[in-house]
Amino acid sequence: MVKRIIAVATVVILLGMYGATLICAILSTPATKNMFLGCLILTLVVPVVMWIFLALYKRAHADDDKNITMAEMRRYKKRMKNGESAEAIAKEIEEKYNIKETKEN
Repeated sequence: MVKRIIAVATVVILLGMYGATLICAILSTPATKNMFLGCLILTLVVPVVMWIFLALYKRAHADDDKNITMAEMRRYKKRMKNGESAEAIAKEIEEKYNIKETKEN
């Protein structure tokens, strides 16, 4: 989902930038040359910055899939309310998340 949001944000930024440059060129303002050069530079910079942001996000959230989510907890709770054995659900969770039982002294 995050990849999609970053991709859409990048496209919106680039299209807005191109639109502003086009309007500036149609109106033939003195800033047209600077807008065009800025657009050329940012066409390379914006995707690179978004790629770096995505890489940092992915690295920061690398182990998110190893933790149980609240949505999964609600599903397990609902299954227990519907009469499924709590022991069976606990065993399923242990297998899914590779939880090893520890003995306390």
